[in-house]
Amino acid sequence: MSILDKFKLDGKIALVTGSSRGLGKVSAMGLAEAGATLVINSTHIEGAQKVADEIIAKGGKAIAIEADVSDQKQVNAMMDEIMRQFNQLDIVFNNAGIAAVSPAEEMPLEQWQKTIDVNLTGVFLVSQAAGRIMLKKKQGSIINMASMSAHIINVPQKVADYHAAKAGVVALTRCLAAEWAPSNVRVNAISPGYHKTEMAMQWKEVHPTWIEKIPMGRMAEMEELQGLVLFLASDASSYTTGSEIITDGGYTLW
Repeated sequence: MSILDKFKLDGKIALVTGSSRGLGKVSAMGLAEAGATLVINSTHIEGAQKVADEIIAKGGKAIAIEADVSDQKQVNAMMDEIMRQFNQLDIVFNNAGIAAVSPAEEMPLEQWQKTIDVNLTGVFLVSQAAGRIMLKKKQGSIINMASMSAHIINVPQKVADYHAAKAGVVALTRCLAAEWAPSNVRVNAISPGYHKTEMAMQWKEVHPTWIEKIPMGRMAEMEELQGLVLFLASDASSYTTGSEIITDGGYTLW
């Protein structure tokens, strides 16, 4: 097998959560271009179906499934549907996440709980359900969306709940990788810095503060995450598990 062949995903089934927009969408598009059949997930079926249709229009294969990753019953139902349609699941990118700005002393408990539920518990529930499938077949790649926020404190926005959740994702990734490595189920994390997502572009007034702290002097284009997701999803990373890859333009070097 050539090195380029190792990046091909023909015949693979890939689930990307929270993939109706942003980094989830562009990552799903990249995996589809590499040959995978995509399961597009969102809490809104209309947005998920739109992305699935876009992949199909470009010659790829995709379906859309509505599910809230923080709800175990919905996650299990999503996995049942994937197995009903494909009888396999090879790749999971736990991308779904939320963020809200609030000083810690004023943060409502409901906001804290919702952020933890989606950004951390959701990663666990999807990984747990996918892991049961992958462990039986002794193969699979799970990629978890962490963040450079697991290591630094964002400024000027105050997001203590987000920091805590993403640090938890990094620890969870390492735990699952250690437990599942004997069964050839790999679990890795990606920790991005600032990308030009829809959410980040709403905060243009703070972009100069962010960019000043980035050695590369710019925010990332969303498509710049595609190669890393493909690497971790493919056989090109067959000996990589329990790793966290930080892709932040050098922000965390300071």
